[in-house]
Amino acid sequence: MSPLEFLQPLLMLFIAIDPIGTIPYYHTLTSRMSVEERRSALKLAVPVASVFLLAFTLIGDVIFRLFNITINDFRIAAGLILLISSIALLLEVPLGALRGEPEKLAIVPLATPLLAGPAAISIVIYIKYHWGLPIALASIAINAIITYAILSFSVTIMKLAGRQGLLVLDKFMSLVMAALAISLIRQGLLESI
Repeated sequence: MSPLEFLQPLLMLFIAIDPIGTIPYYHTLTSRMSVEERRSALKLAVPVASVFLLAFTLIGDVIFRLFNITINDFRIAAGLILLISSIALLLEVPLGALRGEPEKLAIVPLATPLLAGPAAISIVIYIKYHWGLPIALASIAINAIITYAILSFSVTIMKLAGRQGLLVLDKFMSLVMAALAISLIRQGLLESI
């Protein structure tokens, strides 16, 4: 696989994790924390999200066999989940996240559902079946590093891009996610016939 070909699964997962769209949530949820508590929450959230995605990547085969699910069934399901997620992001459906202790907040809602939500889980399983386990694992690892870096500089990014700039970028990524969702549904339907 060439580096250019590897960009597709990497970007698919990046869009599903949506660290840029998570910045305002992360900033709001950690705004009452000290700098050290904020770092502590981030240091826990990204690895927990990665482990969550890894677990789904590794046990996806077992679940598929157990429930007699085909890859085309999963393509359609992943597409529907992505479509619903993208519509929720576009329409700004609230996540209902609560403020809490840094450790609790790092796991819920930061690690899941914000970073390792249904869209990201669907995509890592899809990547594993479409490109193989090594590509799925590499996509998770690289996206964890990128996500950590983006959220580490969230205060600076918010100042540079401004709230409107982040909103525009988030909406653009939501539209791309919706298009990707339709593509997965179309592929699943065409290959099932």
